[in-house]
Amino acid sequence: MRLDDSEKPLGTGEEDNRVYRFRGILSIVSPLWLSEVGSKRVEGELNLRARMRSIREGERAPPDMTLEELFNGARGYLGRKDHLTDDDEKLELKLKIQGFKNMPAVYMLSKEVPHGLLWTSKDCDRRYEIATMDSYTFQHSENFFWRYRLLALMKKIVEEDPRRTSLEKRTPEWFVSQYIQRFAHPPNTTHKRLIYDSDDSDVSDDGTTHLPRHPRRIHKSDILRLFATQSEWFVTDNEVKRSKLLPSKPWDQFRKAVRKARWQGWPIGGEHNPDLELEPDREEVDELEDDNDDDDDTMDLVARNPVIGKTNETVRRKIDKAKTERNLPPNRRIVFSPSSSSSSDETDPVTAHAYISDFSEDSSATASDSSVEVVDARLRGFRALIPPQLFQVPDLPGPDNRWWCRVPHCDYLIDMQDLKEENVQGLSGDSVFYLMEKRWRSIQEDKKAQSCFFEMASVHYKTHLERLDLKLVQTGGKVGVDWIKHRRRDQHRCGAVGVKEEEDT
Repeated sequence: MRLDDSEKPLGTGEEDNRVYRFRGILSIVSPLWLSEVGSKRVEGELNLRARMRSIREGERAPPDMTLEELFNGARGYLGRKDHLTDDDEKLELKLKIQGFKNMPAVYMLSKEVPHGLLWTSKDCDRRYEIATMDSYTFQHSENFFWRYRLLALMKKIVEEDPRRTSLEKRTPEWFVSQYIQRFAHPPNTTHKRLIYDSDDSDVSDDGTTHLPRHPRRIHKSDILRLFATQSEWFVTDNEVKRSKLLPSKPWDQFRKAVRKARWQGWPIGGEHNPDLELEPDREEVDELEDDNDDDDDTMDLVARNPVIGKTNETVRRKIDKAKTERNLPPNRRIVFSPSSSSSSDETDPVTAHAYISDFSEDSSATASDSSVEVVDARLRGFRALIPPQLFQVPDLPGPDNRWWCRVPHCDYLIDMQDLKEENVQGLSGDSVFYLMEKRWRSIQEDKKAQSCFFEMASVHYKTHLERLDLKLVQTGGKVGVDWIKHRRRDQHRCGAVGVKEEEDT
């Protein structure tokens, strides 16, 4: 789960009925945190462990203990440090808990945890301060943390503004200039070195330097890019509206400029301001010049070698088409023809692409004849090799339009607002143009954008199989896997999917 999922998706007016279960480890500070039933359960577990230890060590069974005795300030053990050798260490009572999310996660906004993360559960509206979290959740919640850090910084800029600038003048450019003037380089950074070096004579033991240092110059385009990333959220989020930090009109214009720049494929903040008339990069100009030179060479080639019965323009188009197909990356899509019994021309984008669903069943006799290849039933051995995530249809990207591969240790990202070449190499030219134009608003509603996403995810899933020397096959209307022929090893034949042809009887 990502913390972005705890919030209501942007641009949807429907009621959010999603249910999220959470699990964690709770450090108990006082027995009053537990109900009477909870206290009895914890005491029973502690006494059981104490008796098991005494039996294992051959000692006399200790008397039953209570939580009040353990938390007693004079005689208890929990929370005391006087009987420990390490002053920084203390005994804690930690319990594994689970529950269901009630309210969205709150970061740097609550009075209880002004600089941390607050989580609320449905049962009795309990509130928890999240001290640490699972590395997977933290890694994939980067957008959430950036969003609220930026909002907290904007509140601080307004609160500490010596001129008390009016609401109408708090434009994105104003926030950028205020940050660079008053927050980019605090005074203590002039004599502070983050990386301590004992061999450096200029650095004292506490990390400060004798000579002033010169921090890196921060360009305003770097800061403006952060605001551009969250421009949609600043305009639509209720928390931002309640804070009355931003004037609606200039920020809505900034949001539209960012959206337009994304449509046109130009980076916002790449220059001094979000100017939509940026000059193309030198590399892009060089590529255009190379393409023009290549077109001239093709025309010269056609003029020198005319083809009888065809015009030079027709020959040139065929040569250009051949060059384009040659330069395109190999098409790695897995396309499956719809069933002949389907009565609808539109296909569901979730089921239109090849994910390794339950294909371990034997093919029936009616689904194949003697002239059709069938997949061998010895397929269960592959389940130990293939990550279980590949058996599931991937979830659609969240409100930030980002999707991370769920396979462990795989950091593959599909950012629908910032697609890379590796993401779209399996798509057709029309699909790539549709995505890069960015005229679709929500992937939750746009069927074509969904279809393109599932196709990109399918191509990536196929790469996981290729790393295992496996490939997808389809025979008799069923999907299966087989070893890649040129990598197949004899010792693996016992677990392979044998593709064979039935003999005539």
